[in-house]
Amino acid sequence: MNEYIDSKELQQMKEQLAILTQKLDKETIVNERLMRQAMKSKASWLRRKAILESAITLIMIPYFIWVMPGLFGLSVEFCAFTCFFMVLALGYNYYIHTHFRPDKFAHGNLLEARQDTLMLKKFYANWLKFIGIPFIVVFFTWFIYDIAQVIHGEELKGALGGMAIGTVIGSIVGIYRYRKTQRTADEILAQIEEMQV
Repeated sequence: MNEYIDSKELQQMKEQLAILTQKLDKETIVNERLMRQAMKSKASWLRRKAILESAITLIMIPYFIWVMPGLFGLSVEFCAFTCFFMVLALGYNYYIHTHFRPDKFAHGNLLEARQDTLMLKKFYANWLKFIGIPFIVVFFTWFIYDIAQVIHGEELKGALGGMAIGTVIGSIVGIYRYRKTQRTADEILAQIEEMQV
């Protein structure tokens, strides 16, 4: 009789363990789905940011071709240099985000998604170090030179003061956006690591 009871209890424990395992499997699937959705959302934000930056750049190119030389008396060479940089920025942005597809994070291979995110971080860092900062130095030096050829005296001081304020504000915004991009990429990488454990 005891053997029968022990056998029945063992059978019930096995059934309960099977039910618990099923529930855990379902929970894991739901959890993975939610994490993938969160990663896709962050990746989509990065992509929308890149599209917005590209749209602003596209608006600025004609502005530097037709408005800046006539309005401020800037040299054609300076405006051409600036437009060349903007076209380069558009191409680089397009190249970076060609591989970085938000759908990969929802349904694709996590190893590929991780590689794409690491590549995105590296491309943004390289752009800042090797192209962005050198361009800004050359741009502002040349801009000051061009403005000094056209404006003199108190007007020049006012223009340089306005440019200094604009430079500080632009630098703060640029650094904030760069750091937010890197932080978002780090969050995606942390979620991928968590899912692979």
